[in-house]
Amino acid sequence: MMMPANYSVIAENELSYVEGGASFIDWVGDRTATVWTAANVKTFNTNVVTIVGNAFVDDMVHNTLGYVFGGNANWKGIGDAFKGFFVAKNKNVGDSIAHTLGNVAAVYLLGNTTVANKAGDVKLKAGSPASKTFSYLGEDGNWKEIFKVVG
Repeated sequence: MMMPANYSVIAENELSYVEGGASFIDWVGDRTATVWTAANVKTFNTNVVTIVGNAFVDDMVHNTLGYVFGGNANWKGIGDAFKGFFVAKNKNVGDSIAHTLGNVAAVYLLGNTTVANKAGDVKLKAGSPASKTFSYLGEDGNWKEIFKVVG
């Protein structure tokens, strides 16, 4: 059988050397395929979103809902709160992108998690008829006045 001059017969087990072998990603994939499944990837991604969202949820709720229900809300402040959802305080583009993603992660958490209902944990007491006060038991163990009936 006649072969071209640049042709050489190579055993099949040597073929990978000629083709360049497997890449590092292929090597890692071959070794981790049995332990790193699609469920692991989903769990990993969910955990990352949860960690980032946890870091942002307090500020996001305080700066939006806290402002609106804080008693001094106005339209300019609401616009600033909405702008603050997307723009970092230093107005750096990279920080603003990270800030937006963090707030989106916080919204995701609020939409997918049941928050604690503190109303059931509150202990109330009425003062004497003469004082006309109503109090609740604070986290520090002291009674704090909610309101006093005048008149």
